[in-house]
Amino acid sequence: MSEIVFLKRTLTFLNRVIAKHDLIRDGEKILTAVSGGIDSLVLMDILLQYSNRYRKNLQLLAYHLNPGFPGWKTEALKKFFEHRQIEYLIDNVDIYTKLNSLKKSICYFCARERRKKLFEVAQKYEIKKIAFAHHMDDVNETYILNLMYSANASTFVIKQGFFPNKTGEVLFYIIRPLYYFDKDHIKKYAKYFNIKPVKNLCPFEKTNERMEVRKFLQKMYKKDPQIRSNIFWGIKNIKLNYLP
Repeated sequence: MSEIVFLKRTLTFLNRVIAKHDLIRDGEKILTAVSGGIDSLVLMDILLQYSNRYRKNLQLLAYHLNPGFPGWKTEALKKFFEHRQIEYLIDNVDIYTKLNSLKKSICYFCARERRKKLFEVAQKYEIKKIAFAHHMDDVNETYILNLMYSANASTFVIKQGFFPNKTGEVLFYIIRPLYYFDKDHIKKYAKYFNIKPVKNLCPFEKTNERMEVRKFLQKMYKKDPQIRSNIFWGIKNIKLNYLP
């Protein structure tokens, strides 16, 4: 498949997802969380391509939080944004010191701190939509994680409102445009368009629960690729008559 055909199919599918779930409207401001990993860089590039191809005139603001982890670098990210003429903001927040004092729930605490900062930035710049790069594999991992460690059946949703007022209107929406894309598609997109991840390593990555679940699921996907989509669509196929 050629680069042009692959991009066209990707954007056509994305356009359907966005329209179905009312994720993004013409001319909207979108704050995009960019960690520097391949998922968030691909999301940033896809949103830019989507805006240009469909003439959506999106106002994209890329946001990166430097958590103060040892050896954390941002120069490659700056080059990525500047090459694509994307407006960006990089903040330094010392999450690392706080994490060192925790014995568990490291990922939860880090995610909460990052989200808190994103809400602050969105409010400052009067942005209602915050885009995350979570995809099908992340949805599956979170579902399994919550079953195992939180005793509940829940995961990410594609569009989630926060801080509703008395009339029900929300202050922010978190949207996940890559929700129906699997990791393989994201890797293929990155390969086609020469997008390379910024190698900033989390010092807690090898010991956290999410990584354990990820390795287990990846092993199962290799054994039977259908398992990935079975878990994803099975979340919506709840048979209440067979549950207590």
